[in-house]
Amino acid sequence: MKKALHRGQYIAYRTFEGPTRNASTVLLQHGLLSQEKSWEDVGYVNALMANFQVFTVDSLGHGSSDKPSDPRLYVRKQRAGDIVAVLDAESVESVHYIGYSMGGWIGTGMALHHSDRLASLTIGGWDPIGGLSAVPAMSTFNDLLKRAHESAPNLTTWVTTNVLPGLEACWNALKETEGSEAALSNLGVPVLLWSGLADGCLGALQHLQSQYPQYRLLTVPGDHVAARMIHTRESIDGLLKFLERAED
Repeated sequence: MKKALHRGQYIAYRTFEGPTRNASTVLLQHGLLSQEKSWEDVGYVNALMANFQVFTVDSLGHGSSDKPSDPRLYVRKQRAGDIVAVLDAESVESVHYIGYSMGGWIGTGMALHHSDRLASLTIGGWDPIGGLSAVPAMSTFNDLLKRAHESAPNLTTWVTTNVLPGLEACWNALKETEGSEAALSNLGVPVLLWSGLADGCLGALQHLQSQYPQYRLLTVPGDHVAARMIHTRESIDGLLKFLERAED
């Protein structure tokens, strides 16, 4: 595990070599309560390594990254800066960024603050315009924990009392969506919107793609969790097709 330092916090990440020394880089950013190893566990890393160098990042508050309780460290600009710190540590100028759920939210921060570091942008399982309004059933952080414990208990086995303040700060920061649509509409790189057919954000992503037909839309079976973690064949195939076009 490697670590990059940004605003006094260590961000943990791993790198996986691609087929050639000069292969383009894909960076995978997980969602709230998940960890970077989840991408490797279900096959994304191995599939992408056939064509790309791959980075997987533990977001602040998660995995092997630092877990401060100060909410000011979790705002979107700071979180996008964490990604840039990883890129700088590895001397990578631009990246195909793939973010799911909270990772998609961080991706909007990349579009807003560091668009020059993007070769393409994939936002999965997240409404970049409406944000948490796509999941009204989870109005509080405690609602999220309860639902995760019931429907995906593996996401909460690592959660202890000492990490809860940071995770709640992550949740609260997700309410920050101002400027996202303007940043995406002016983004000069390929954009993919990715959703499960039973995910609450699907309608918002379909509407966004209809407004910006240059965006690609990838839909796969499953709800918010299953789309990424169970229906991996459909998701990986769609991501690879998009990345192939983005490389042309």
